[in-house]
Amino acid sequence: MKSKFHFGALIISVIVGFAIVMLFSRVSGGQYSTPLFPVLALLSGFIVTGFVIGITTKGVTILEPGLGSIIVAILTHLILPSFNLHGFEGIWHSDWLLIFMNAIVLTFIGSWLGEKFQHGVVESNTGTSLPIDWGWIVAGTMVGLTVSLIMLNILVFIYFLLGESPSGFFIPFFIALFCTGILIGWKSPGVTIKEAGIAGFLTITLDLNLARLTLNTVDEIGVGYIIAGLSIGFVVTLIGGFLGEQIQSSQEKKIPIHEPD
Repeated sequence: MKSKFHFGALIISVIVGFAIVMLFSRVSGGQYSTPLFPVLALLSGFIVTGFVIGITTKGVTILEPGLGSIIVAILTHLILPSFNLHGFEGIWHSDWLLIFMNAIVLTFIGSWLGEKFQHGVVESNTGTSLPIDWGWIVAGTMVGLTVSLIMLNILVFIYFLLGESPSGFFIPFFIALFCTGILIGWKSPGVTIKEAGIAGFLTITLDLNLARLTLNTVDEIGVGYIIAGLSIGFVVTLIGGFLGEQIQSSQEKKIPIHEPD
């Protein structure tokens, strides 16, 4: 039986999440002069929020705190700078965007952990009126990350075509997301285009983390590159998922139906 979307859990996650994230950020941001520990404190606030909502609310509420974390991230980005905390000085705008992308992912993880502690077993198709198969999301994310890394290694020998611009990173990146969408749509049972989109977001976040750590350790990647990666990558994954569903549908039509004698 499917349960409805819990708007109460969404509102609570925003209120509790903003309070916890701001508390952790203010305490740590005022104690340190470098971003490492303040950013870790901020991220831990998101994962704690997800866990608290997951373990205390009735029913399975994984999607609600995840969506709430987007609102909390926006509020935090608007209000936190007004405190002039030394620990958050010198962070690029694109790095803030990447930090909040990770925060959203960590909130989902925290809420899933909270549900596991409360219920023991969390079914993949429960929680909201829009069932989500988290197993295929994880599988798709791993495929996307693996394919993107393999493609990068294959393209090393034509590195002179890519240059040192981060834009070269998007070539294997989009190929991997397209393959991820096709695989999820094709191999997973039922219609799982939304799973492909979520897996695409997770793959984008993980790949951009690697890019930030390896390709650009001093200069800013650029907000435009991240927004382009999110927008185009998400659409490419959805297109792949749609094509995968079409492949699955065409194969099912070819299977002969044997009527009982």
